[in-house]
Amino acid sequence: MAMVQHERPALWPEIRTLLLAAMAIFLYTIGIGILNGTDLVDFDQRRILSHVHGGTLGWLTLGVFAAALWLFGDAAGVSRRERQVVRALTGAAILAVVAYVAAFAFTYGNWRPALGTVTTVVIAGFTGWVIYRAKRTELGVPHIGFLAALGTSIVGGVLGILLGLELATGKNWLPGDIGAHPATMVVGFLVPVGLAMAEWAFFFPSPPRATRLGALQMAFPFAGGLVLMLSMLLEVTALAPIAILLQIAGIAIFVKRLWPEFRAVSLTAASPGRHAIMATVGLAFVIGLAQYFVIKYEGDFDLVPTNQLLALDHAQFIGLMTNSLFAMLMAATIGQRGNRVDQVVFILVNVGIAGFVVGLLGDWTAPKRIFTPLMGTGLIVGLAVYAARLAEFPVPVLNPERGDRIGAVGK
Repeated sequence: MAMVQHERPALWPEIRTLLLAAMAIFLYTIGIGILNGTDLVDFDQRRILSHVHGGTLGWLTLGVFAAALWLFGDAAGVSRRERQVVRALTGAAILAVVAYVAAFAFTYGNWRPALGTVTTVVIAGFTGWVIYRAKRTELGVPHIGFLAALGTSIVGGVLGILLGLELATGKNWLPGDIGAHPATMVVGFLVPVGLAMAEWAFFFPSPPRATRLGALQMAFPFAGGLVLMLSMLLEVTALAPIAILLQIAGIAIFVKRLWPEFRAVSLTAASPGRHAIMATVGLAFVIGLAQYFVIKYEGDFDLVPTNQLLALDHAQFIGLMTNSLFAMLMAATIGQRGNRVDQVVFILVNVGIAGFVVGLLGDWTAPKRIFTPLMGTGLIVGLAVYAARLAEFPVPVLNPERGDRIGAVGK
């Protein structure tokens, strides 16, 4: 198969900076996760929250920002002034996220909502830039997913600020369930952007123009996130099943649309498409587990045991989102075909997260102690490999003029 050297994207310095910063922060998250999962250290609530936000903001959100710069930045020329704005947003995002994660690790008071406000302003800035660029871009399905996810993240950020104020002051700033913040971010933000990045892996770097069915695919999880948020804020548990059904509709369309690409992927060959398939499996598991919780606990997630909620979260953060990010990183750095190191990373991460989730669901100590270091090692090796490859760009990718797709690996 013919290979070409892919040109650097217009905003490559900012993209690479964001990705490397995301990886560095994620190492902190992984470190706490390994020590906590193996019961070597019993962290207090502050460190656990910093672990969570280091993953969701440091790794996932900064990674999403980098992907957005690539996806929306190459559609039209980038002016000098626009580049300055993007560079300022990049620096502000890294500083704000690092400070916010540190605030969770070391404080309980007003620093959290204050830095949460700064972080939300930065997210709004990136969202504004994406909306501006969308007007000059032929939108594919991944573009629509990013627009939906970033818009939802602003709402989730505002809820996070109000939750931080409530914890800092003792005053009730939010109606209903305080779980509205994480629920909005997990369902309304991560599901659309996870689907977007998984699909992008098959059509990297330029996805085809979105069809109506593709747009509908992204509209369903976006609406589901809003419905779940309202369910918790208004304490109307009857809305929770509707939110889950909307998620199911979205992933069903996704699988139907991309089934030819899925079938073309060899599960024994290291490729971006294989990570995209595992991301889809992770999302299907998350939606199925969430539906089970809705049925068993009649839509009241406050009744779900903490260990089972943690299983849901980690399946989404690692199974869906990290596989999606690894798919993008592989496509961006080495194209269609990985090597033995990529095989090791794929196996350790996915076997590790599967065993870890089983341990959490059953509240069994042994699987957590066994699979946590496996998953953590896979993540660390993966970050090291992709960081090294980012420093060696440009790299071979498939020839877009021939219409080749990454999903055709192994055929």
